[in-house]
Amino acid sequence: MATRYKSFEERGVYVGFNTRRVELCRVRKPKAEMDDFEALIPNWTGREGNMSNDLIMSLMDVPNWCSLSARDDHLHGMIEARRTRSGGHMDPIMMREIRLQTDVEFGDPSDKKLAEYELAISATDAQSAFLEILAMFGRNYADIVGIAEMKQVSRPVLLKLAEESTDSLHRLVRVLARAVAGQVGMTRELLQERLDVLSTFAAPICSLVTEDETREVGFLSRQQGMLEVLQYEVVEYSKTRSMEIQELADVIDINVVSFIEYARARAMAIQAALLNESHYVNDTAYQSLLDMIAEERIKISYALDGWATLAARWMEVANDPDDAKDQVVGFILKEMPSTTSNVEEDVMERVNGTGNVMSLRSKLVKEMHSWMDDSLDATLYARVQKSKEEARQMRKQSGTRTKPNAVISDVVKSAIAYKGDAASS
Repeated sequence: MATRYKSFEERGVYVGFNTRRVELCRVRKPKAEMDDFEALIPNWTGREGNMSNDLIMSLMDVPNWCSLSARDDHLHGMIEARRTRSGGHMDPIMMREIRLQTDVEFGDPSDKKLAEYELAISATDAQSAFLEILAMFGRNYADIVGIAEMKQVSRPVLLKLAEESTDSLHRLVRVLARAVAGQVGMTRELLQERLDVLSTFAAPICSLVTEDETREVGFLSRQQGMLEVLQYEVVEYSKTRSMEIQELADVIDINVVSFIEYARARAMAIQAALLNESHYVNDTAYQSLLDMIAEERIKISYALDGWATLAARWMEVANDPDDAKDQVVGFILKEMPSTTSNVEEDVMERVNGTGNVMSLRSKLVKEMHSWMDDSLDATLYARVQKSKEEARQMRKQSGTRTKPNAVISDVVKSAIAYKGDAASS
């Protein structure tokens, strides 16, 4: 996609058609006054110079332009029906819901199985999110309440404890809830009730908000995990390939890191709000917290929209020859989502090269070659590669996080033995 969009809404929402000609189709609200969504087929005829050849048509005309599979035809109809019911609203979370419903009913066996699996995981995300968020509160307030052991409590700790003793898990959760409730100024029962609601709201992004490196809790967290794997593996792979492939990988790297950093920034804004006691003082403040989470969650979903498909395509060639991997690198470069202006403004200072990703992709200049002939300028090449490696290291260091300690024996026993728990439980 060679166009530089100002906003996520202008870029549209990834649909998820399987039909090859519309595989990367997006939909968006029309710029002109029309009843129907616009369908966008990115980079349909390739690129000429700096001009994009995106194909735009009415969504209802897509089946007339391209023969759709039975599954895609049903997906198309469900989008049209949802547009009518929702008054024209569309976002990536809503589109995913429509896509999974379609796969369950009309997908081939593999698509159906995957959709059912995703829905089953999503059903447990809220439960896992409750433990993640509660553990995050416990770590945050450990020093304040004087229970140093809480710094080591995490969801893996709680899950491992559950395997050993359900009663011990319940007691530890009560200890954490009471400690947190005392700090935010509410009863333990009210806190638990609100954590239940917050867990449902934050479930799709829970592992991002709580900085859980497993990226297991929440479908958006899992998408971010796939994107992080894509970024790392493409860069590592390119180190053994030709200079041309390294150049392509560098542009992909800058672009991917931009989206990763944007999603992380939005998640950290949610985390700061969750841990701010002022959001719990009354119903109005609490409702503003829920509204804020909903708004930021949509931004994260837009940032990650469409990337999972590209990451999956890369992972599919893991055992293929290098030539096949090179082709996928080229495909990702051509089809990867563009950084919108709002992404660039948010992460410009943290990501080297964010402001010129589009120019880099559109004309990958031969900066490594001699002006007089096509031979490699070794000195210039070494200097540029050194600069790029320094930029990579800076990004890597800025994204380093400490993994939570998952050893439970002393940690959990000390927390469970916290004085006063037995008398009040």
